[in-house]
Amino acid sequence: MRISKHHMGIGFEVWDGQRTWFWLVSDPHREGGTIGAAPTELEAVREARSSIEERSDSIVLSGWERTLGNLERYLASVCETAA
Repeated sequence: MRISKHHMGIGFEVWDGQRTWFWLVSDPHREGGTIGAAPTELEAVREARSSIEERSDSIVLSGWERTLGNLERYLASVCETAA
């Protein structure tokens, strides 16, 4: 039986199979996702949530890195114009 859950606005699924719990976090933007296995349902949910948090952190960081890169290019162009 699959159980659908949400964490930080992102859906994931957990299900059991022969003494193992599996989890899946889909990533429709990349046509893929992340899957894992754990000994208990609770641990599967924890791992799926951790995966979502890691992905969210990397998205935020890449957004900041892009913004800071744009700022760096802008400031370089302003300094070159002023020189």
